[in-house]
Amino acid sequence: MQHTSHKEEELLLNKILSDLVLKELQLKVLLEISQAINRNVKIEDLLGIYEYFLKNELKVGNLALFTNDSFNEDQNIVWKCSLFYGANPNLKTADVSELLRGIHTPQPISASNKHLNDFTFVLPVFHKDVPLAYVLIGNIKDASSDYNTDILPFVQLITNIILVANENKKFAKDQIKQAELKKEMSVAQRMQMMLFPVSFPEHPSIEIHGTYLPHHRIGGDYYDYFILNDHEHILCIADVSGKGVSAALLMSNFQANLHALVKHFTTLEALITDLNALVIKSAKGEKHITFFVALANTQTNVLTYINAGHPPPILSNEKGIHLLKTGTTGLGMFDELPFLSMGYTRITPQCKLLCYTDGVIEIENSKGEQFGIEGLEKFMVNNTHIKSLTDLHSKLIEILKSYNSSKTFLDDISLLSCRCRN
Repeated sequence: MQHTSHKEEELLLNKILSDLVLKELQLKVLLEISQAINRNVKIEDLLGIYEYFLKNELKVGNLALFTNDSFNEDQNIVWKCSLFYGANPNLKTADVSELLRGIHTPQPISASNKHLNDFTFVLPVFHKDVPLAYVLIGNIKDASSDYNTDILPFVQLITNIILVANENKKFAKDQIKQAELKKEMSVAQRMQMMLFPVSFPEHPSIEIHGTYLPHHRIGGDYYDYFILNDHEHILCIADVSGKGVSAALLMSNFQANLHALVKHFTTLEALITDLNALVIKSAKGEKHITFFVALANTQTNVLTYINAGHPPPILSNEKGIHLLKTGTTGLGMFDELPFLSMGYTRITPQCKLLCYTDGVIEIENSKGEQFGIEGLEKFMVNNTHIKSLTDLHSKLIEILKSYNSSKTFLDDISLLSCRCRN
């Protein structure tokens, strides 16, 4: 009996020593992983520590680690095989969601599961009810340890630590990117607002008024007005295809070029041709600019214009409504403009010219019907009695808001109007 008792004590002592060795090993790998996380090492290096521990310390012969890489358009998880050794490589491309569906706790793998017969245990790792990973282990060389109580929970723990740390790192990077993007957007918004004249110079023959209502996205709208001499005036409006910082930068460059070219103005044809070449150089064919420019001569009472692919401005006079369509294609669409025509119309006392960007005509009502050019024509016909351009814009915006089913404008709203005083 004493011999049996001595043997039991020896087994107990060996078990205690084995547990101590295991605990020491666990503390060692935890410390190594924690230090690596604090050093902000790459996920590949963390997984290297993890793999070394399982293969060389825990004597795991077969391993597969599938990690939640992202979500697809249908919000289904896209799984990535992050670690794999010792098993049938065909498993790397298996449908993990289907293969391990419903597994939420560590458990042994059934011997009848032919797809997973290289493995003994599966360990799911969840974070806030979202599966982060599945660990499959098998062909374990060291059978002396109690895997259910000693090893599996610890493997699950360090897997969780590594993957949650990686998720936090990705989240922190996303936050930094969002902060940088927000800063860039703020700069772009300020830059875009600087494109628009703060005020227009007064002139006895012509009244000019502009309205810009920005959308929350960065757009590429722009309008301007230049007095060349006592009787010649240039007004223009433009819009860049697309949105974002690149659109604002392109329009900023366009505005600078226009200001430089207007100082040496000869003809509208030459101005448009030069601008097209500069847009091609800046945008490299990735974007284009719609542009309307008009030269009003109050001495000859002639309005000369070119419409480069822009929504046609509306001229309202005693004879009715006229759409100013003559011109060419959008700037930056072709290396050389395929055609170029100049339009002419008479300037009469109290006539009004309304220029706008496509954000105005693309507003939709509850039926999905756009306000359209027809809506603008109807507005101009019904409001010929309004002489003040400020009042004209206010009335139009009021109508657009009433027509708009989304309650917020989905694009920038830009209006530029001109009225002959006599």
